[in-house]
Amino acid sequence: MSRLADRLMGMDERRAPRPGLGGIPHLGESAEPRRQWLIAGTLVILVLMGILAAGIALRPHPIASRSVVEPVRAATAADAAALEVPRAAPVVDRVARLMREGTDAAQSGQMDEAATAFRKAVDLDPTDAEAWNSLGVVLVRAGDTGKGIESFRRALRAVPTHSEAHRNLAVALDRQGRTAEATRHYRAFLSQKSAAGGIERAQVLARLEELGARRASE
Repeated sequence: MSRLADRLMGMDERRAPRPGLGGIPHLGESAEPRRQWLIAGTLVILVLMGILAAGIALRPHPIASRSVVEPVRAATAADAAALEVPRAAPVVDRVARLMREGTDAAQSGQMDEAATAFRKAVDLDPTDAEAWNSLGVVLVRAGDTGKGIESFRRALRAVPTHSEAHRNLAVALDRQGRTAEATRHYRAFLSQKSAAGGIERAQVLARLEELGARRASE
């Protein structure tokens, strides 16, 4: 900015006076040209200063903008993660409620209502082995052994070590005369720690002895 002013002032200083009588400028132009240049130079300086001030005020500030945007992204990610927690909780609660309803209905002899409740439970959570096992029990008791067997298999796909599903599947297969496959699931039931004792274990051992004696006599 100072250079431009110096140039303008230098132009005024280098401007030679127009000669008149005895070197005196002609009347009417003695100080007027110099005054016009000074006014023009001053206006140019003011205009340039205004442009510079406007440019500084409007210049973007990238550092400040980044500091504002980054917390927004972090907050959005945190909010999305927080929303995942309450979504799973209602599913667990609904499955538990349906399991209670199905068990109560089965104990009351209402197998259709029990099957409906257990089906809703496995629809909500297809990985719930207990729900599949319970559905298989009520289906077999209702006379639909084929679908009951499939339900027991679904329970074992979800939890391969589910001892009750092994025992129930073995009993259902045994009733269909598929003794070889039933024997495998009887033994799988006995291999589980949860089947270490109790009347069910004694019954399974007795049944395996019967099946073994039958094969020996054939």
